[in-house]
Amino acid sequence: MEITLKTDAIWGAPKSNTNWFGNTFPFLKSNRTVLSTPKIIQEKCQGIKLGIHQVRSLIFSTDIALIEHSDTDAILAVYPFPPSLKIMKGLIEFSSKPVICGIGGGLTKGKIAIDMALQAEQLGASAVIVNQPFKNRDIELVKKNISIPLISSISDPTIGLAERINAGADIIHITGGKNTGLHLEKAQSIIPGIPLLATGGKTIQNLQTVIASGAHGIVLTPPSTGELFFPIMEEYRKGIKFWQKIMKF
Repeated sequence: MEITLKTDAIWGAPKSNTNWFGNTFPFLKSNRTVLSTPKIIQEKCQGIKLGIHQVRSLIFSTDIALIEHSDTDAILAVYPFPPSLKIMKGLIEFSSKPVICGIGGGLTKGKIAIDMALQAEQLGASAVIVNQPFKNRDIELVKKNISIPLISSISDPTIGLAERINAGADIIHITGGKNTGLHLEKAQSIIPGIPLLATGGKTIQNLQTVIASGAHGIVLTPPSTGELFFPIMEEYRKGIKFWQKIMKF
């Protein structure tokens, strides 16, 4: 079943395998849906190094179905709840891609976050990430206990970027909403050469702006399962109506 997404959306049209039957009866097409990342990311982004991987695109999701059917380079496993070892273990074992695990922020700090970072590394995480409320002193403690990169999310580089780097952050993730492009440029002026991830936004225009502003890697938020299912169900309904007409003859 081919899924049609908005033409200006980040995620491209899915790949599909069709035959004469599928072309004759388009509502009965069957294929393995793939969420395709825009080519501009691979062409224009330098990427960040995670182990042996050069990562240019990351899917912001813990949904294994969406992860399985996307072609991003890595997984960003962050959610608005305390970090879970079960989720970390499940994603790392499930996917062959690098997994970046959230270990702290507004809810989880101090010793608990350090323990989470240690266990994430032992489970096979490629990096850990902390949110803006995470204390610099806790970043220092985490870095003393792990060997994988630590990523710090910040919304405004003019507020404590240098202190973040001095505490041990290896990579900065800019989450500045509509100001992400401007914040990327500012971050580079404050600390030239620092590896930068950035949220890609919702449209190709957003993405082009962020890439042009110097992002080395792009974090992409996938459409929800409900959004993906909607056009499929619409086609199924058309198919039912078609067969109802056929049965009347």
